[in-house]
Amino acid sequence: MKKYILSILSLLFLNTTYSQLVYDDNFDNYSLGNLGTDYTGVIPGQGGWLTEIVHYMGTKHNGYSTITTETGRGKVLTISSPIPPFSTPFSMNLRRLGLNSKIDQRNAGNNVIKVEFDFFTGAQQNNLHSSNTHSISIEHSDPTYPSLISFLYRPLNGSMGISYHNGFKYENDLRLDNILGSNPTLPFNTWVSFIIYLDYNNKKVYFETPYFKAVAVGNFLSQSTSMNLLEDFKPTAFYYSFSAPTKVDQPMINKFDNIKITALNAVPPHVLSVNTILSEKFNLYPNPAIDMVTITNSENMFVEQVVIYDVTGKQLSTQTFNNESEIQLNVEDLASGVYLLHIQTNEGTAVKKLVKK
Repeated sequence: MKKYILSILSLLFLNTTYSQLVYDDNFDNYSLGNLGTDYTGVIPGQGGWLTEIVHYMGTKHNGYSTITTETGRGKVLTISSPIPPFSTPFSMNLRRLGLNSKIDQRNAGNNVIKVEFDFFTGAQQNNLHSSNTHSISIEHSDPTYPSLISFLYRPLNGSMGISYHNGFKYENDLRLDNILGSNPTLPFNTWVSFIIYLDYNNKKVYFETPYFKAVAVGNFLSQSTSMNLLEDFKPTAFYYSFSAPTKVDQPMINKFDNIKITALNAVPPHVLSVNTILSEKFNLYPNPAIDMVTITNSENMFVEQVVIYDVTGKQLSTQTFNNESEIQLNVEDLASGVYLLHIQTNEGTAVKKLVKK
C-alpha cells in the first residue's frame, strides 16, 4: 500500500515538475458587468485587468469591456464598440499585467512557456479596410519592441497573420502560408482556440491552430545574444488592442475565454511532429487536382498514411501506404474545394494544402 501511495505521489510530482499551470483566467469568478473601474488604463479592474479607451470623442465609460454569460461556457470577457453610426473612430486596449510574477513560480528547467486562449471572431465588417485588425499579443518589458508574439485578425475577411520577436525586431507571418496557403481565414461568429509555445531553450516559437489542425514554427529570439533569454524576454502582459473606424456597419463584438499560461519542460511531441519544415520538403502535383495527385518529397522519406481533412478540421478519409517515398493519392470522391493532407512519415507528419477541382 505504501509503495502504491509513493508511486502516485511520484507521478504527481513529475507532472508538477514538467507541466505547471501558472495562470488560469476563465472569468467564472468575476462579477457580471464592467470588467474595469477606470477607462484610462491606470487603476486595475476585475482580475487585475487594465482597461483603456485610447481614442473616442463620444462618451467614455467602462461598458465596452464587460463580463457576460455564454451558453455552454459560463462567463466570458466581451468587448464591444459603440453602436454605429459614431462620428469619430473608437479604440481601446486591455492589459493583464503581472504575468512575469506568475512565471517566476515555475520549477527550474520549465523554460517552455505555453499560452492558450479562446477567441470569438465576431461578425464580418464589410466596410472596413484590410489594415483594420484586432491585435492579441504576449508582451515583455522592452518598450521598443514589446510584443514577443502578436496575432492579428482582420474582421473584413477573417484572415489572420502572426508576427514574433527575433531578438531585435519583428518577423512576420510565422510561415503559416506554407501550410495553409496565402491568407488563411477563420469563420465569423465562431469560437476558435489558439495555442502558442515559446521555447526559450531552442529559440523556437510554435503556433498551434486546432481549427486548421496545423502547427507553424518560427525562429524565436534567434538573433539575440542574451545568455538568459527567459529572464531578459520574460512575458509580462496579455495585451489586446481593439479598434472600430467610423464606417463600421454594425457594432464590433469579440470575446475571450480560457486564457491559460503553462510552464513546460519541453514542447509536446505532437507539436514537434507537425511542422512547416517537414511540410516544405513535400510536393503535390497536379494541384489543383481532378482525380489523382502525386506526392513526392526531396529527402526520400517514407509515407505511411495520408489523412484528409476539410478546412473546418473534419476528418474525411485515411489512405494507408507501404512506406513509399512517392505515392499516388486518390481524391476522385472529394467535392470541389480546399483540403489539408496530413502526410504521416517515418520522420513526423507534414501538412500540405490541396485544391480539388
